[in-house]
Amino acid sequence: MNFSNLNKVVLTASLLATGFSYADSDRPLLSLSVSQSGGTALNNEGSLDTRTPASQSRVLPIWGDEARARGYDLPEPFGVSYNYMNLRQDVIVDKIGFSSNNAGIQGILSQLLIDVGHTRSSNESHMLKLDTWVFPFMNVYGIYGKTKGTSTAQLNSIGFGAPLATDVPFNLDYEGKSYGAGFTLAGGYNQFFGTFDLNYTKTNLDILDGDIKALVITPRVGYEFIFSPLIAGQGNTKLQVWTGAMYQDITQRFKGDVSKLSLPGEIDKPWMKPFMNGMKFDVEQHLAHKWNQTVGARLELTRNFNVITEVGFNNRNSFLISGEFRF
Repeated sequence: MNFSNLNKVVLTASLLATGFSYADSDRPLLSLSVSQSGGTALNNEGSLDTRTPASQSRVLPIWGDEARARGYDLPEPFGVSYNYMNLRQDVIVDKIGFSSNNAGIQGILSQLLIDVGHTRSSNESHMLKLDTWVFPFMNVYGIYGKTKGTSTAQLNSIGFGAPLATDVPFNLDYEGKSYGAGFTLAGGYNQFFGTFDLNYTKTNLDILDGDIKALVITPRVGYEFIFSPLIAGQGNTKLQVWTGAMYQDITQRFKGDVSKLSLPGEIDKPWMKPFMNGMKFDVEQHLAHKWNQTVGARLELTRNFNVITEVGFNNRNSFLISGEFRF
């Protein structure tokens, strides 16, 4: 291979790194727990019911009997839910670097310059969540699931000093498994409530070495509407609506083997494989925005089943829907 062809291989390989600009997919990364402890019960006549049936006495939550005696209608202590989330946001790539075990190729890679333009990432997550109310005001949970997504980047220029290629689009697909834990603090007064949710997750993507770590914080405030039971003996029907914000702090440096990538057809040829062996990528980036706004609702159809939906906007677009069974 002459020097020009080798340059072409290196330049094309450099496009691959841009796809990692949304390795922060995880995000996965939202697990929604909304206060169910802020509302009071209604009796069959539609007035407030402060009675505490003996059947409601449980080991968890701690101090639950005292809370019910004060008129709070607490949820069942244990829950299992399925969450689906779709998230899109902008990422700013600060630096893309490459390294190789081959000294000759490494000398070329060290001079490679890449100017990355707009990068937009989208991903979807399917998560299983298990939770319990330890106290009437505190829920703890664990989450596990699968994340997959696509990163779309526009490379302004690629070259050695002078651009050899400009306005190059690049897409990259990825997937991985996520797991983590979190807690929700909740409180309420009459039908008004507030929650503070924090979770920490790790995601293993198939194209990266190591884990992607994400910290997500979501404060919310809202109001709960209480209606007569849809099904006799199943508790009041409740509709909670809220507004809030989401904060994400996610690993912003990603490393891995170029050989793990799904290479473009131009370089996915047998005679090019030896030049890619041992080649590593190293990407540094940051989120364009860490905060966005959210609005959502939760409908408790029966005491044991509810549906949650939430939409994020302004800086980050997201959509979540969840079905939860409590017992």
